[in-house]
Amino acid sequence: MVRRSDVAFYLLSFSSLLFCGGCDRLDSRPVQTPLEAMNEAAQQGHWDAAWQHSDAVLQQHQHDPDVLAQLAWVAFESEHPSESADLLMAACRAESFEREERVQQAFVATIHAGRLFDGLAFLTDAVEAQPEQFGTRRLLYDLLIGMENRTLAEPHGRHLVRKRKFDSELLASLCNTRRNASNDTSWEAVVARNPDDRRPLIPQAMVALDKGLPGDAIEILQGILDTHPDTVQAQILLGEALISAGQFASLEGWMDRLQGDYLNEPGYWLTLGKWASYRRDHAAAARAFWEATQRDSYALDAWTGLSAELNQLALAEIQVTPVVMTAIEHRIELLKRLRQTKQRFIKSRSISRALANEIASTLVDLGRLWEAEAWLATAATLPEDPNVDIASARQDVVSRLSRETPWQMQLGHPELLLDLSHLPLPATVPR
Repeated sequence: MVRRSDVAFYLLSFSSLLFCGGCDRLDSRPVQTPLEAMNEAAQQGHWDAAWQHSDAVLQQHQHDPDVLAQLAWVAFESEHPSESADLLMAACRAESFEREERVQQAFVATIHAGRLFDGLAFLTDAVEAQPEQFGTRRLLYDLLIGMENRTLAEPHGRHLVRKRKFDSELLASLCNTRRNASNDTSWEAVVARNPDDRRPLIPQAMVALDKGLPGDAIEILQGILDTHPDTVQAQILLGEALISAGQFASLEGWMDRLQGDYLNEPGYWLTLGKWASYRRDHAAAARAFWEATQRDSYALDAWTGLSAELNQLALAEIQVTPVVMTAIEHRIELLKRLRQTKQRFIKSRSISRALANEIASTLVDLGRLWEAEAWLATAATLPEDPNVDIASARQDVVSRLSRETPWQMQLGHPELLLDLSHLPLPATVPR
């Protein structure tokens, strides 16, 4: 299984992973076909000469995955990285992504060519075709999380949990109430290979935001959107950066340039909520924050904003009961506790059975039984602690789980049943 800690390895280590095989097809028989001619040149290390036969070989063997992989190897050795990536991806498609090792080799080839987002699209197709290739799915999940695309990442994380293919690192990222951008410089290496595509610098913008440098984040994100204006994650982060920088006057221009499926992004609604709150449009702000919570029940900032805006309104008029307000406040406290406990667990080098148990208990209170059980299963593998009864806690959670149990339970959580769709949308939102 590919772990998140291995992502940098994938991004920076190429040749050892790309073409471990295929050489057995090289031979020194009399040259009779373009394939034999290519093989003979390759056998002699004449890679440019071998590549000259590529068009003819491709024309005759375009549906043969092994020959396509051979062509990709020749392309790699003759310094045609983008063609190498295309050929390896074609080889995988020709065999319906059946060989997971080759799928991951093809992804590495896209990285070598500086085509991270083409690689992400390719991995998505591979996982759709072969749902049980858990290593590929985990790689895709980690990369999507790294690109701040939680909307696409989370279904893969949930699938891995349900299939028992998880570890504490996956679980920690899945129940994230706040992103943890890393200073991994491997993304810069990808951009260096393809300077025309700056989208891999999204994590760099995240780091700048987390360091309180919204101006730096704005510069990075605008550079991305200049060439790839439909990059939703860059669009959403730019809105957040403009808010952080206090550049509210720039938000209308930001809104006009939005493209893609941004309405399904909690971060979009969070930015709108903060914008409406700045204008003291409390009803619209409450609506926007509520929309964010509908898309991510872990969105602590959205729940906090919603609580603040509801306290500015006449609750009876907008049909919010004291019971719901209490439930919202309770959820905010639980999410804060989850964040703090998870940070302590990570600082413990992820070996504290007591803290893993505490995380699981909080997840139960949040109505996330699948994650709670996974944390308890992980806790059972950690060093013994006589003060923590993992077996009993896990048995209790398992007794409440079934195949039909939703990922996020709503029963007993009135805050999740709140409906504020009758409140006005912020004035700038398309209706």
